[in-house]
Amino acid sequence: MLETSALKIPMIKLLRLMRSVLTVWIVSVTALPAQTVSVANDMGENGYGWMFRSQGTCYVITPRHVAGELPRISVTSAAPVLNGTGTVFRPFWPDLDLAIAVVRGGIEERCTASLDRLDISRTAGNAGSAQLLRLSASGELLRHRLDLTRRDYLTWQATLAEANGSVYQGTSGAFAFVGHEPIGMAIESENVNSLRLMRAAEIYMNVARFLEEEGGTVTAGSAPVHEAKADEVRLELVSTTAPPTAPRHAAENLLTDGSYVFEPVRNTEIIFRVEGDAAATLSHIRITSPNDGAHTMPKDILVMTDASMDGERFRTWVRGQMAPDGQFDSGRTAPRNARWIKVLILNTRAVGSVAVEQISLY
Repeated sequence: MLETSALKIPMIKLLRLMRSVLTVWIVSVTALPAQTVSVANDMGENGYGWMFRSQGTCYVITPRHVAGELPRISVTSAAPVLNGTGTVFRPFWPDLDLAIAVVRGGIEERCTASLDRLDISRTAGNAGSAQLLRLSASGELLRHRLDLTRRDYLTWQATLAEANGSVYQGTSGAFAFVGHEPIGMAIESENVNSLRLMRAAEIYMNVARFLEEEGGTVTAGSAPVHEAKADEVRLELVSTTAPPTAPRHAAENLLTDGSYVFEPVRNTEIIFRVEGDAAATLSHIRITSPNDGAHTMPKDILVMTDASMDGERFRTWVRGQMAPDGQFDSGRTAPRNARWIKVLILNTRAVGSVAVEQISLY
């Protein structure tokens, strides 16, 4: 009996060790593909990108032609889908089809990879095949086997291994992986089943130097500032559940100029955090929508607050309807301390895209 027990203890330890190793392996294999995101620019063009985190800030790398020449892009994760907005920077020479954007919004919680992942191993750099990762419209991960036919100083040439495969429009920005290593980014389709990839080493070298020299300035310059009135509580946008119809209609507009325009989803959520560390005392909220007829407006609205540090204990504060003129005004309520504010748009006054112009708290 003593001998049997003595054997059981090492076996239990071995099983625990194997489970730990398996968990680490799963995380390492799946974390990198999870950084593949869909990118949409303000001209209605779509592509892909790859997210990473550096010094606490989330970034996305994408081809310059995918980012376009306007200042914002919309960024969407794999399923379960989260959304964000990117502020684009184009610091590289014009012939390098590369841009980088600071990403903010709910998608930031998925942003876990490191730029160093692009510093790939020699084995990955000498590979003869790879997998191209893209996302479906619903956020499902799509994998396509590539044959790497030629490696130049700056690029890979690749063809789809599937006999009936095709590289359709909108593939630019998708990364190819060898195992869990991202070896290159699609920048050009040469025909229906072949494409050119910018090598990861080229991306890594340029992006690393840019962040080392200008990363702090870029991060500070991209932070949205709430243009609050003197008596208004200053807010930071945390996340939304409905992506904007175009980057220029991003939810960040709620705190500055313009409108947040989106296709309604059930119980659309907009979450803010009070700027700074201390809770604010709230007693009044106003929400406005344009009533020019270009978009519909919210109807039933529920506002919840949370005074905790982690934002996990919301309770109802205000409930009501937006008037047909696009005004929702709670009037004075009993004061309430809050660090987090959640605005739920439960339904709308008509079908079609919804516009919200401003949310102000006092």
